[in-house]
Amino acid sequence: MSAPDDVPERCADADRAIEAIRTRGEDVRAEQVDRALSELDGDDLCDAQREAVERLSERLVERLLAVPERRLRRLAAGGDDAAVERSLALFGSDGGCEH
Repeated sequence: MSAPDDVPERCADADRAIEAIRTRGEDVRAEQVDRALSELDGDDLCDAQREAVERLSERLVERLLAVPERRLRRLAAGGDDAAVERSLALFGSDGGCEH
């Protein structure tokens, strides 16, 4: 287990991993919204309908990622450096946190 002085570094690593996860989530969200709008004949949708689809997609991503993000922060603060690396691998990031 790492020394307590390593907590800020582990939390920074967790922040970088969470940013990579969020970026991937946003990329998938945007792609799927575009796809859904085209399937719904997006040109005929009013602004309120388009905004409803956008808000729905944003809420879904937020809710899906909230618990894993909290757990990752707790694991990193508790010294589980491997959890950060695993999260990056699980979410398709090709980079890792530098130690």
